[in-house]
This record gives sequence, C-alpha cells and structure tokens, in this order.
Amino acid sequence: MIKHLITLSIIAVTFMASSAWAVNCRRAATPLENTICNNDYLSWLDDTMLNIYRAMLVNRDARQIHQEYLTWEKSLERCASDECIERAYYAGISKIAEAQPGFDWEGQWWNTSAANMNGGVIHFSHSAEWSVTTDIRVWAGTNRDEFTAEARKINDMVLIDNMVDSKQCKVLIIPRKSGAIQVYTNAEWGCQLSMPNGAFIDGRYLKADKDPRPKATLLSLAIFSDPKMDERFRALVGDDYQKFVDTANVYIYHDDIDNIGASVITMWVRGAANTRTAIIMYTASNIWAARIEPDGQGKLAFSWFTTQDKKVAKMPRTIAEWKMRYMDR
Repeated sequence: MIKHLITLSIIAVTFMASSAWAVNCRRAATPLENTICNNDYLSWLDDTMLNIYRAMLVNRDARQIHQEYLTWEKSLERCASDECIERAYYAGISKIAEAQPGFDWEGQWWNTSAANMNGGVIHFSHSAEWSVTTDIRVWAGTNRDEFTAEARKINDMVLIDNMVDSKQCKVLIIPRKSGAIQVYTNAEWGCQLSMPNGAFIDGRYLKADKDPRPKATLLSLAIFSDPKMDERFRALVGDDYQKFVDTANVYIYHDDIDNIGASVITMWVRGAANTRTAIIMYTASNIWAARIEPDGQGKLAFSWFTTQDKKVAKMPRTIAEWKMRYMDR
C-alpha cells in the first residue's frame, strides 16, 4: 500500500510539473501556443499527446516518462511552423506510447472499449511500406455506418487524414507492445460529425476473427450489482433474459414513483428507442420488469414480469406510467 501511494505521488508531481503543452487556449501567450490553438488539427494532437502521457504515467515508469516528455517538449519549442509542430507531435506520441516498429497490421481488429450493443471493427489490408488500406465499420444499437481510407504509416503508427466521405475525420492508430492497437480520433470537431448517433472509433482494439468481448449479462453491465439478484431475475424471466440484455444499449436510473425504495433502470436501443425498450425495478424482496418490442406483425408487444403473484399483484405505477409513453398513445 505504501509503495502504491508513493508511486501515485510521483505521478501527480510529475504531471503537475509537466503540463505546459496541455495548452490552455484561453491563456495562450506565445507564438507556439497561439499557433497550436488556431489550428484544429494541432490542437487535437496536443490533446492526444496529453491523454497518452497521462496513461503512460500509470502504465510505464513515471520518472522515465517524465524525462521523455521533457526531451520532447524541448524539441517542440524549437518549431516555428505548422509542419514542424505536427512532426514533433508524431515523434513524441510514438516515443511515449512505445509504438511498435514492424507491426503486422493485416487482419481484423475489434473495439473492446465499446459498450453493450455498440462496436467497431477495423480491417487492414494491402499493407505496404508507407501505407495500408483501412476499412472501418462502427455501430451503436441499430445506427451503423462504414468508412474506408488509404492510411499513411508515420513514426510506426497509422494515420488516417483523408477518409472517403469524411475528410474532416482524423484517426491516429498506435500499435502497442501487448499486440493491441489504440485508436484516437478528433471526435469533437471531425469524426463525430460523420459517425452514426452514439457510435465512435476511439478505443482499444484486439485482433480476432470474431468479437472477442465476453458475452454481456445484466451483472456485467452493472444493472444488477448482486449475483444473487441476477440469478433471481434469470429465473423470473427465463428465455427473455437475453432480450433484456440486448435492449441494454443505453440504460439509466429512473425515479421510483411508487416510493417503495426500489432501484429502477430504464433501457433502450439506439436508433429504436421507441420500439425496443425495457424497465427493471427491484427491492431486496421483489422484482418487477417489463419489455416492449415489435411482434411478428410489427406491432408493439408488451410483456411484464414480477416475483409477486400476478393474479393479485398490481402493476407498480412506475412501470404503468413508463408503459403509457409507448403503448397508450
């Protein structure tokens, strides 16, 4: 514990001592800072460098990272043009992130950082000395799209800066020692404008023939925190358990209108929020749940479950009012 606290202290001190190039554009005071702040692309590289630096302070030796950062900072200060600044960021990011030379890019890579019912796949092909063909597929619920680009290899990394049908989207892909790749994009002002609602490219990717993420459960999604409650819910809804999991694309806490001290979570699928939705409500002793989805004829069907005796139990007002939003219009 003491050793861990010392390490955290070192990380905090080194970070505070070396945050100069996390440029605060409201206080830009030098030609270099103003140049970065007045160029969206350079600002994105600056943010990316900061994110990588923070991560590496934890994942690598903090003192070594700090020294590498200071050395890079001096090289950046010698720049007097956009091109020089850009090259300096590429070199610094590659160094601090330990981008792997001679990386085998060919194959299919899956985003393991994406949430349930969200995802991303990057397929690399025709890898040459200076470029690699890149096909990207992303989705969030039912929202999905595909993109393609001829990516440049630079400083042992891959850079996409001329994506077909999305010229403003910039993607930096860094190969790691672990064999994974880490992807950073200029989401706020570039890629997000082209992405389907809720989808993103950023994240940690693993090479695999199929999605390597473990199968989600209501427990792994933190909808339930107690394994026993998860098992009780499985026993209650039977084969519908997976349908609840497949509806948990977006899920949020909801008010307990009945005021019985229940935890309430509503969930839905992006792109189909009005037709694929569910609610789970539970106390220490009871569970209530409901789900709405189209039936075989495309009409909305409502199903509800409770651990109480359905013949005498009254549907909680929380679920009844939730149902009215979709079924009783």
